[in-house]
Amino acid sequence: MSSIARIVSVPGARFSGSVTHAGDGDVAAQPTEKLKLPDGTFAFLAALPRPKDPADQEELKLLLGERFELNKRTLRHVERRLAEWRADLEKKHEEAKAAVREQSAVIEKLAAKLYEDTQAWVSADNTRRQAESAAGVAEREFQSLSRFASKKEISEAERRIELATIKCKAAEKNAGEWGAHLNTLKVITVPAEQKKLAALMEAELELAAQLEGRDPDMAKFGILQR
Repeated sequence: MSSIARIVSVPGARFSGSVTHAGDGDVAAQPTEKLKLPDGTFAFLAALPRPKDPADQEELKLLLGERFELNKRTLRHVERRLAEWRADLEKKHEEAKAAVREQSAVIEKLAAKLYEDTQAWVSADNTRRQAESAAGVAEREFQSLSRFASKKEISEAERRIELATIKCKAAEKNAGEWGAHLNTLKVITVPAEQKKLAALMEAELELAAQLEGRDPDMAKFGILQR
């Protein structure tokens, strides 16, 4: 694979259309698992030895009931918050995929420009070679003049050397400028755009992981929202 081809070899399937992820289908359409809130207090109360005192039994019943109702209210609140969170996350994911697509397009255009400019440099370098050859021919022709050559012949030969030298210097300057331009593209411009694309793809992968239920903040509380 050529260096030009390598800079545009970017996976794009999961960055188009709806919220998708490579190999996993539509992350927004994942089966929904019923959310369960971790509640160590309810489990602790339920695990306590059964009280013998009827008053304690009634109090435990009330505590468990209140805890159950609180958990129901809390769950409804959490579900609303998670729905909002997921909607925001899906929006960010779509924006992240769009950014990857846009940057991929930038790199594709850059690859096309690199190819075109390489051809321009090849042409300029060929012109330089031809100009150097022509300058060499003019110099050799001057050196091969007979010592009996006329003043006019000598003057014309010197003029050919002068003109060939001017063309040679111009061709060398042009080829050098194209070479420096290509070096800047290959060493600075292309790597910088590739680095930007890599960062955008990493950001998209992080958002996709959260949409698939691998959010580290939620995991700390034992919550997996798929």
